[in-house]
Amino acid sequence: MAMKRILAYLFIIMLTVFPASAGSVSLNKWVLNVTVNDDGLVEEIIQTEFENTGTSSLDGFSFVVPASRVVINPDNILSIPSTDNKVQQQDIPGGIKISIKFLTPVEAGKKWNGRFSFTAEKWAVKEGMDYSIKIPINAPKAIVGGNEVDFSLPADPEIRSQVFFPKAVNITSVEVKSKDIKPYKKLMQFDYMVITWFQLNIGDEITVKGSFSDILKQIIKTDERSRELRTRVKNAKDAGRDVSEAEAHLKNADEYNNNQALQSFWVNNFNVVQEYVGYANEELSLAEKSLSAAGEIKTTSDESDDSKETPGFGGAILILIIMSSYKVFRKKRAKP
Repeated sequence: MAMKRILAYLFIIMLTVFPASAGSVSLNKWVLNVTVNDDGLVEEIIQTEFENTGTSSLDGFSFVVPASRVVINPDNILSIPSTDNKVQQQDIPGGIKISIKFLTPVEAGKKWNGRFSFTAEKWAVKEGMDYSIKIPINAPKAIVGGNEVDFSLPADPEIRSQVFFPKAVNITSVEVKSKDIKPYKKLMQFDYMVITWFQLNIGDEITVKGSFSDILKQIIKTDERSRELRTRVKNAKDAGRDVSEAEAHLKNADEYNNNQALQSFWVNNFNVVQEYVGYANEELSLAEKSLSAAGEIKTTSDESDDSKETPGFGGAILILIIMSSYKVFRKKRAKP
């Protein structure tokens, strides 16, 4: 009888010290959106989804950023459901440990969809006009009963990443430390060079290097000029002006710059790039001349254009969706 009591006490102690097993909380999504700025400062947006498949409440999670200093604003943590959060930082070997603790725990059987962002210093390396960054793809830790436990991984978790480099910086080297190297896509998005992985493995490490390119800068400047002119053409058309000729020149310019020049840039045929950029700028000059002849009406109001978009996985749209859902959720909770 005494032995049974001892075993029961030991069992209770084990539950207290180890309240959750590795399979009690599932990491369904871990998406990293990393932007390296001109000065080497790194901005990261993380989108995630946890599913509490155990019997204990999920009290939060922690992760490590390989940087010397991290700034994260608790008010910018958007989540469904809303949990309210307490953010703590701890210096550890190799970086800074961030702990996000929920003031309203996630109960068993529930999911937590979150989006949060931070800035990090001395993560990327900048040497002159050269940049490099190593990004570990490590799983966060779940916080259950005051203890950290490993997340379990479903059969097909959504683990992916995007890495943006500063304007006019060409990505010159990409490496992924993994048993199964996954393909990536290299493209221009909002005038930024970006690498996208649609599927990664926990435990991977991404290394990306880039250097400033004057040729790439010419393509970007031409694209910026084209977008500004496109806005002017639209305003003139809305005012009833005949801008068909200007639109035709704009179409030619986009073909030369965004297709021919950029395709030549991908294969390092830089002489051809400059040739097509020259053609594009000639077309833009003709479009401006045609627009002037059409009696363009000058306006003083600021017009929005594509250049004001920010990098990311549909960032602005996702923020609006999350915020809208958050408001609806809070209203429902407020009802008696």
